[in-house]
Amino acid sequence: MTFALLIGETEKNLLEFSFNQLLGSTEIRVNEKVVKKTTRLFSEPLQERHEFEVGQNERHTVFIEKQRKLLFGQKYVVYVNQRIVKLLHGF
Repeated sequence: MTFALLIGETEKNLLEFSFNQLLGSTEIRVNEKVVKKTTRLFSEPLQERHEFEVGQNERHTVFIEKQRKLLFGQKYVVYVNQRIVKLLHGF
């Protein structure tokens, strides 16, 4: 599952999220710089939350919540400043 999102009104920041369920790797980038990178080989948690700050002059707090379904697939909820901005379902 990969997605991208523009964050900010005057200062635009590009958030890119990538998760590979087969390899267990997660990578989050902001403006092409890696913010968070993890790899899980066996036990993937049912819920996972990533939190980070975006922007220089126009600061935003971003949360990405991932909920794993029992067999295959995930549900992603993206919050910017505690408001839902994107909801995704993927395999």
